[in-house]
Amino acid sequence: MLVHSQAPIGYAARMGLALTRLQRKVLAVILIIVVVPMLVAGAMAADWVSTHFEHRLEQWISGAAHVDRIWLNAYQNDGLMLGRALQRDGAYRAALAHGRVVPPLAWRNIARQLGLRVIQVYNGDRQLIYSSTPLRLVGHWQPNHPQALLRAVDDHHNMLVAIAVTPIPFGNNQRDYVLLGGLLNRYFVTELAQLTGLETRVYYRDGHQYVDLLPNSRPGDPLRGLSPARLRRLLLAGKADYDMRADTGQFRGLYTPIADSDGHVEAIVFNGLRRNDIDTFLTNRAALFLVISFAGVVIGGLTGLLLSRLIVRPVKDLHNAVMRLASQNFDATVPASTRDELGDLGQAFNAMAARLRMARDDEQKRFRQDKLVALGQLSSALAHEIRNPIGVISAASALLDRPDQTADKQTELKRMIREESARVSALVSDFLKLSRNRPPSPAAIDPAAPMRRAVAGVIARYPEITVDYALQHGQAHILADGDLLQQVWTNLLTNAAEAMNGRGHIRLASSCRGQSVFLSIDDDGPGLDAAVMPRLFEPFFTTKASGTGLGLSIAAALVEANNGHLEAVPQPGCGARFVMRFPLMGDTT
Repeated sequence: MLVHSQAPIGYAARMGLALTRLQRKVLAVILIIVVVPMLVAGAMAADWVSTHFEHRLEQWISGAAHVDRIWLNAYQNDGLMLGRALQRDGAYRAALAHGRVVPPLAWRNIARQLGLRVIQVYNGDRQLIYSSTPLRLVGHWQPNHPQALLRAVDDHHNMLVAIAVTPIPFGNNQRDYVLLGGLLNRYFVTELAQLTGLETRVYYRDGHQYVDLLPNSRPGDPLRGLSPARLRRLLLAGKADYDMRADTGQFRGLYTPIADSDGHVEAIVFNGLRRNDIDTFLTNRAALFLVISFAGVVIGGLTGLLLSRLIVRPVKDLHNAVMRLASQNFDATVPASTRDELGDLGQAFNAMAARLRMARDDEQKRFRQDKLVALGQLSSALAHEIRNPIGVISAASALLDRPDQTADKQTELKRMIREESARVSALVSDFLKLSRNRPPSPAAIDPAAPMRRAVAGVIARYPEITVDYALQHGQAHILADGDLLQQVWTNLLTNAAEAMNGRGHIRLASSCRGQSVFLSIDDDGPGLDAAVMPRLFEPFFTTKASGTGLGLSIAAALVEANNGHLEAVPQPGCGARFVMRFPLMGDTT
């Protein structure tokens, strides 16, 4: 599984497609700069395109549907105009008085030219006395309403008739009524569809429902796509209603109510544009937004990739050279081939690397010299410290060989030899501690725990010394080796006890400030001379007559090995004060 997961990465690296961290950052910044505005622009563009395209479609459908109403009004207006002209024809009025109800042939020809195929004459009781076609009107027309829309039946075929009602007076207050109208049949619907380019349907009122005038599958298809509530609003308002998802979502359509003279909706005309993938996409905000956003991301990604490779490549070369230089490879160079700021930076780096190589060589020479000087000083100090005990031992040994020495004198000489030998042994032991301290084994500890253990071991030898605690570090912990810190506290407590000649008062305190914990020890001894404080932690420096001068050096080295710091703080009065500082857990600064 590991091989399969690494194979694509290795392949990408071989093909030069792997991006560095800086290239990824540049690419991310460019993507943010390009993609965020692109997303905003995409959202605005998708909203504008979908809204305006849908609005244009609605305007087109509404404008095309208006032709239906114009055509219906044309039938009624032409019928009304011809009826009034016939009303003023005295010869026809005289014919009506003699019972001849058929309009003159000239008027019938004019009506046919105007598309008025229906000519009917009714008497005053609204009984049909003449009809130009074998039609039976279903519904009632009102004498006092000049226009009407009625359903007609011809051989069991339904159609609608837009008629104009004109009274023709004759005789003594007698009148007949002439109905002139145009048929809304299959030809009417077909011509409307061809003229507007829209799907056109006409639904007539049949009781409480509306059915298709020209059913496609079976007689009397009901009106589809309108909920009962929406149909009621359409009938009450009497205004056209636009539906983006008409007829179960197949069309964008407009439902136009056609009312009679009493305001009753006798028919509903549907004009629809069938939905397709293109206009569905252009009106889908989410789809438009995704396409525009995807295009923006692709363009931004390609642009960012190109810029990252053109701009970041010199930076990558510089980065590799800096990393080699950081790993002590002072032979690292940058191919400064460009004549711009990056080229100048590469040349400056090469010059810096050359100076560092020279500085490294000089430093190595000085280091070797300093090591020899330090070794000589340390050897001199050690020889000086050992020479005195060796001299005492040599002199005491020579005196022991003399026969005139008394038993008491020999005992004293032997004691001197033992003490000086022990002094040399302690000096060598401390020197080895200074040079070969074991590495610490850090663990999370209470910083006061090594202090308390050291107090228990040291103060037991000095019963006249009292110890006070002022620990205020709470639950803070440090990462350190407790055994090594106990050794440090043992050295400091022993020095304090010896400075007070075995009697006095020692104060131990702790506190937390910032990300550090501070531990301090104060005694009532004679204190430290300001002149000797800068040399306190030097090896073999001591103010005691019998000291080795390595205790504080070892203590400082052990504290630093545990990521801490030990220092002596001047006191305004008497006594000495030493302070340790350790970083709290989680902070290694």
